[in-house]
Amino acid sequence: MSDIPLNGGSAPVNLGGGYTLRAPGLKGSVRVLGAKAPGSRGPEQATLAFDSALAATDIEEVTAIELKVAAAPFPAAVAPVRGPSGAEAFELQVPDLGPEYGQVILSIDEGGALQWHFPVDEENRLQPPATRGAGGGKTFRIPRAVGAPADTDAKAERGLVSVLGRKLLKVLIYPVTDRLLGPLADFAVGKWEAAKRPHRVRHFLPGNDAPLSDADWRTLAAGPALLFVHGTFSTARAAFGDLPPATLATLATRYGGRLFAFDHPSVSQHPRDNLRWFFSQMPADVSLNVDIVCHSRGGLVSRGLAGCAASHGGDPRRFRVRRLVLAGVPNQGTPLANPDHMVDFIDRMTSALNQLPENGVTDVLEGILTVVKVIGHAGLVGLDGLASMRPGNDFLAEIDGSTAPACALFGLGADFAPTGSGLGAAFCSAADSLVDRIFDRASNDLVVPGAGMRAWHGAQRISDDCYLEFPASRGVMHTSYFLQPETSDRLLQWLA
Repeated sequence: MSDIPLNGGSAPVNLGGGYTLRAPGLKGSVRVLGAKAPGSRGPEQATLAFDSALAATDIEEVTAIELKVAAAPFPAAVAPVRGPSGAEAFELQVPDLGPEYGQVILSIDEGGALQWHFPVDEENRLQPPATRGAGGGKTFRIPRAVGAPADTDAKAERGLVSVLGRKLLKVLIYPVTDRLLGPLADFAVGKWEAAKRPHRVRHFLPGNDAPLSDADWRTLAAGPALLFVHGTFSTARAAFGDLPPATLATLATRYGGRLFAFDHPSVSQHPRDNLRWFFSQMPADVSLNVDIVCHSRGGLVSRGLAGCAASHGGDPRRFRVRRLVLAGVPNQGTPLANPDHMVDFIDRMTSALNQLPENGVTDVLEGILTVVKVIGHAGLVGLDGLASMRPGNDFLAEIDGSTAPACALFGLGADFAPTGSGLGAAFCSAADSLVDRIFDRASNDLVVPGAGMRAWHGAQRISDDCYLEFPASRGVMHTSYFLQPETSDRLLQWLA
């Protein structure tokens, strides 16, 4: 299809096939591209891992719409369209496919930042598939700002975009009755995690991911052991798979092969559930001395292992934590886990993972896409694991108040800023300024506030000489700590 002009007016523009666009204040052109061929890399910059995750979750792209826009005078006497976040938006209406299919839109800006959008009614409330859209269509309101380079300090003004830019809209559909989950209703994420992310304690050695047997638990008790605990949406292999083989080999030698991992549901189940399950697996006559390397929400679970064993079925005399290495841990919570920012959290994780090398990324993206489907159908339900990271929640108070035995603490943190190239290029956009506002412009690694990575319960807990912080100039984000050579160096130093 040829380009369709946009003149900045408020009248709906017919794109054909039941699609209409209303974009007051945006001037340029729009083109309907059709569905993308799997594996291709066009303006969307979607990786093969992302394509694989879409296929695994039964999400199908039905078309893509490309906008090339610039500033235009805002129409007189026309109220701006507002999206769910309150930001000025443009409006896309798509054909209503009926209650059997849900629809979401994935927007990609020219920097590669990805954002999810759900159908809404006139009051910007989520409109599930079972609700018929007005006039036979579903309405999506998508923030109208076009990405600005990282060094642009221009203030957004009503009726203006920041720079000439491009935005791609991928229209995605999925069956409401999932082949794995059944109807996408409450607890659907729990069903998915039970099938694809079950609790498991397993070996973490090259070529050996087998679950621990009773004999394996007893082998771990023969000397100090090293435990890996992953974060949200992830698995141990995905979270720590970027550690160089030489680093893992050195650690395996130091610990006599006693490296193991705790895989656990991180979205639907609360950390307390994770703790109870872990301690239920330990044979009654086994005592362990462990060091732990953990990431993100896994740090909250690990702090529970270290200090709250007695409250969750464990025996602190038989499970002793000597050293705890926390990477990007929300010790004071993260505002992205609050309900009004949960979709922002998912946007950040999707964008970051789509930029990373393939080391289990497909599996992690599959988890995120499952959550996207469930939100599109039922809203923010059954997400107790994410809720555990909300600032001020009772679980944070519980682990803050626990008394961990003599446990040495170490930490990895980052203050991320877009670098304009590489991984940072995806965040040289309006999306980054949005997250800055969510964090009140405080230091953060895209997901976790910097202040909480080494401090909790009113005091700094990790000393300067036991903490490595990556400066903004490095472009290190929440998902890339274990890609950095300095991380390996510090792990080998701290776990000597």
